[in-house]
Amino acid sequence: MNTSPAHICKGSFLTQLFAPCRRNQNTHVEPYIVHADDAPPPPPPPKDYKWASASTRRTFLGEEYNGKKSLLFDVDLDVLSRPPQSTSQPIPIIQKMPPRIPVKVNSPPTMPLTPEEKERRRLAAQRQSQLEKDAMLREEHERQETKRREKVEQERLQREEEEERKAMLQEELRAAALRKARLERERRETEEQQLQELRERRRLEKERRLQHTKEMERWRAEQMQRAESQYSEKEEERRRSEEGRRMRIARMNEELFSTSRADKMAGWVTVQPPNTLAWKRRYYTFELSHAESKMLLYGNPREVVKPLDILPLYGRIDSLAEWYEGFEELEAIPHSFALRFVDGVEWRMFADSAGEKDRLLGLLSEAAGIIL
Repeated sequence: MNTSPAHICKGSFLTQLFAPCRRNQNTHVEPYIVHADDAPPPPPPPKDYKWASASTRRTFLGEEYNGKKSLLFDVDLDVLSRPPQSTSQPIPIIQKMPPRIPVKVNSPPTMPLTPEEKERRRLAAQRQSQLEKDAMLREEHERQETKRREKVEQERLQREEEEERKAMLQEELRAAALRKARLERERRETEEQQLQELRERRRLEKERRLQHTKEMERWRAEQMQRAESQYSEKEEERRRSEEGRRMRIARMNEELFSTSRADKMAGWVTVQPPNTLAWKRRYYTFELSHAESKMLLYGNPREVVKPLDILPLYGRIDSLAEWYEGFEELEAIPHSFALRFVDGVEWRMFADSAGEKDRLLGLLSEAAGIIL
C-alpha cells in the first residue's frame, strides 16, 4: 500500500474538497467571513506546549471554538417570553441573520503528523473515496435501471398501442368481412327472389298464352265455321244469282237475236285496259260473224269511223269472271266483271246498271262462243 505524503495529501485534498460541498449543498447560505483586519490576534500558546506529548497535543484553533456554538439565527428571547399582546399593537418581527461560518485566518502552525495518523487519514480518505465511487456507481446503476425501466415501459406502451391498432384493424376487417358477407347474402337472396319472380311471370305468361291460344283457336274455329256458313250461303246465293242471270241473259239473247236490232248491240261501258290503272269510258259495238266476232270501242257515238280499241272475241275468250273468281279488287265496284283471254291478257269492265251488265255479258258470251 502506498503511504507516501503526496498520496496522503491528495486524499486529504479530495476529502476536504467534497466534504464541504456535501455539507453545504442543501444550505444555500452565504458564509460569514471574518477578515484579518477585524479579527483579534490569536492568543499565545501555553508555556508547556513544547513539552506536551504528541498523543495529548491538540491543535490550537482559538477561543471561538472552545465556547458554545452560536445560534443559527439571532432571536430576541425577551420577545418570545412576553405574553401575547392585543391585536391593536404591532407584532414584533423576528430578525433572521445568516449563520456565521468562521474562516481560519492566521492559524497557528501545526505539528507534523505521525505515520499512524497519516495511515489512518489515508485509509479514511480511501474509504471516503470508495464510498463516493460506490455512491456514484449506485447512482449510475439507478440511472441506467431507471432508463431501462423507462425503455421497457415505452416498449410495453408501444406494444400495447400496436396490439390495440392490430385489434382495431382486425375488428375493422372482421366488420368488413361481415358486411361483405351480408351484402353477398342479400345479393343472392335478391337474385333468387328476382329469379323466382321471373319464373312466376313466365309461368303466368305461359298460362296466359295458352289461354289466349285456346281462345284464339276457339275464335278461329267459330270464325271458320261462320265463314264456312257464310261461304256456303254466298255460294248458294251466287248459284241462285248465276242461274237467274243465265236465265235473264238467255231471255235477252232470244229477244235480241230474234229482232236483230242493231241498237241493242251498242252501249256504254267503262273499261280498264291491261297494264294500266286508269279507267276509261267507251262506247262499244259488236260485229258478229261465224268467222270472226269483234268488240269495237270508241270515244263517243259520233266518232265511229275508227275504233280506239278492237277486242277479237271468237275463240279468244277464256272466261267471263266475277270479282270472287280472282278479282277481289272489283268487289267494291258495282256491276263489274272481267274478261280473261286465252293468252293471259285481262280486261276489267263495269256497266251502268245490272240490266246493262246482263245484256253486255250475253253479247260477249254469244260473240266468244262460250256458255255462261
